[in-house]
Amino acid sequence: MDQNMQDLIKKCIEGDQRSQKVFYDKYKARFYAVCLRYSSSPEEAQDILIEAFLKVFKYLKNYRGEGEFDGWLYKIFVNHAINYVYKNEKDILSPKNVQDLDSVKLTERNEAFSSEMRDVLLRYLQLLNIRERTIFNMVAIEEYTFAEVADELQIKKSVVKTYYYRARGNLQMMIQKNEKELLNEYNLKH
Repeated sequence: MDQNMQDLIKKCIEGDQRSQKVFYDKYKARFYAVCLRYSSSPEEAQDILIEAFLKVFKYLKNYRGEGEFDGWLYKIFVNHAINYVYKNEKDILSPKNVQDLDSVKLTERNEAFSSEMRDVLLRYLQLLNIRERTIFNMVAIEEYTFAEVADELQIKKSVVKTYYYRARGNLQMMIQKNEKELLNEYNLKH
């Protein structure tokens, strides 16, 4: 981590609002995308984002400098998004709280897709029910294993697999349906 970032973090820990604004501006777009994947609407994603930033500012002093700082942040946002969704959705078991924020698997798959494709996939993800969406995100995007998801959400591994494959199938159907509609719209053969 460079000296400028260390100074920014130090000022954020001290409660300097200008530094916190700079920090927020630096990371808001990246982590809004994470929040949006777990939420059912842009408004809910914004709520998750703001609450997660408040949590980051509260616990920033606990960052020990071990591992990648961005990974530490990423884990906070993912865990907060999962907890937020479960806390606000009454039909699902609550995940256990994760204390180790340092172990994280960062994925940079987002760069592989065009922004239009990301937008379409995000809309489809938001159409999934909350269980399917959360489990699909954890397995396919965050790269949790089925066993890790089961442990995190305190449900059976077979349930995780069921929801993951159901989500994947629903996403495939949505993509196929959209493809057929586009072909029909432009009078192309399929």
